[in-house]
Amino acid sequence: MAHKLEERMHSEVTLVHPDKSIKYAGQILKAVGIGCLVVVDENGPVGILTERDIVQKVVANGLNPEEIRVADVMSKELITLKKESTIEDAVDIMESKEIKKLPIIDNNHVVGIVTMSDMVKYLREMEKKAN
Repeated sequence: MAHKLEERMHSEVTLVHPDKSIKYAGQILKAVGIGCLVVVDENGPVGILTERDIVQKVVANGLNPEEIRVADVMSKELITLKKESTIEDAVDIMESKEIKKLPIIDNNHVVGIVTMSDMVKYLREMEKKAN
């Protein structure tokens, strides 16, 4: 039985505008205790910013996080799924694209997010039920 992604997604997603500074984005990540922000502008989702993006593209290069914008370092190829997709779809995409965070989109609006950790928990639960 295929489980719908919306059963496992986190519906509270923290968003950031691409014009905000990396310092601002980093402060949000810290305050909320999360590892990524979905980047949205007036037209909808345009990218994703992860802690890894900040470390590798800003910190490791000695750039000033107050001067660098989210748009400068975010991953612009935003890979998403719809909430009607299955958990198996999410696992397949995360594995094939080698990503750990997957925003869920409905009518060009971010309605949720799933992470690789969420998928591992789901697979462990399914394994326990099978035994």
